[in-house]
Amino acid sequence: METSVIETVAKYFYFFSLEDRITFSASFRVLGDLKSNGWIDTAHKDRWIHVLNKWRGRMHRIPRREWNPSEDHDGFIEPKNFNRIAWMNFLNHADHLEVEAVVLSQILNFTDEEIAKGLGVSVGTVRYRVGRGLRQLGGFLEP
Repeated sequence: METSVIETVAKYFYFFSLEDRITFSASFRVLGDLKSNGWIDTAHKDRWIHVLNKWRGRMHRIPRREWNPSEDHDGFIEPKNFNRIAWMNFLNHADHLEVEAVVLSQILNFTDEEIAKGLGVSVGTVRYRVGRGLRQLGGFLEP
């Protein structure tokens, strides 16, 4: 299995949950779905987005919680200068469509066209959601 698909799937769910347990559970399901359909290679990135979105929607049974900052998080290594508190506020207060657009575009580096095709929306909608999400996230960063 390609390393890039594993890394992409794990990062996607980690940045939505910030919890290892949820990330691993959701990632195994998505990777199984992608493998059974033969969509593992990077030629199918738009299908990755579609499947990620489908499984994120199914994870609604995992209750969304109010995040409490914790210094003892272990498991995934977060990017240098990652502002965990700002990200937690973004997760708690922003629309999930805008969070998803920011994760796909800014963290996972999918193109606007790949995101649009994967989500079944226009490129303009993707750009709008990314822009709005980044403005909201910026509001949670300290000046």
